[in-house]
Amino acid sequence: MIFVIGGAYQGKTEYVKKTFPDKNITDSYHLEVKKQLEKGENPMAEVEKLLQDEALDSMVIVSNDIGNGLVPTDDFERGYREMVGRVNCAIAAAAEQVIRIICGIPTRIK
Repeated sequence: MIFVIGGAYQGKTEYVKKTFPDKNITDSYHLEVKKQLEKGENPMAEVEKLLQDEALDSMVIVSNDIGNGLVPTDDFERGYREMVGRVNCAIAAAAEQVIRIICGIPTRIK
């Protein structure tokens, strides 16, 4: 599995579609975490299920890095931000490659 991370609007999706056209792309995984929290689900348990998927080798997971900037004052938003960080760490640990995109420039960090 390949994990692509970076800030919003940095060219992650374009890069993934161009570079890995034969892979199954899971885009905006950070939004999936938000949906899971809103439903009362445990995103860490959900990501563990995803990481057990037999098709994991053919996947590219794309997520925003939302841990920079001002810390939200809203409890839900602060918890969401923390959970995305934890989920992203789990994905990165399991990934064969981790690529960070900044200003459209990819850098392999794992």
